[in-house]
Amino acid sequence: MGKNKNLLDAKKAKNDEFYSRYSDIEKEVIHYWPKLKDRIVYCCCDDYRWSNFTKYFKDHFKEIGLKRLIATNYDIGDGAFRYDYDGENETVERLQGNGDFRSEECTKIKDMPGVVVITNPPFSLFREFIDWLREDERFAGETSLW
Repeated sequence: MGKNKNLLDAKKAKNDEFYSRYSDIEKEVIHYWPKLKDRIVYCCCDDYRWSNFTKYFKDHFKEIGLKRLIATNYDIGDGAFRYDYDGENETVERLQGNGDFRSEECTKIKDMPGVVVITNPPFSLFREFIDWLREDERFAGETSLW
């Protein structure tokens, strides 16, 4: 009951700060490498400055065979940014909006051809996140979550 109580308390308090550990990402994502080759990984709820998802995909970019890595973050007071990495070059630009995954600029990224969304969404917005994914017919039929 202890873990579930913590999650329920966090949901009530709108505490969305549940970060994925690098070791957990490493153990899970390796199973998806073949499906990620030549794809664009979009981490839509990940500040490139400390996201373990962004770090993992950058560290394994060439091994996986990614085409591109994009990360965007919600502005919690120090700005919302779009991070792009193509295996050689990194670019960072400030987003026009607040970086909410549901925003028009983030949705445009999600809807680009070849995009795979991999992230740890805000706990309190989980249902909205799934609905946002399913707006794109590529994600409508099946959504893999871990």
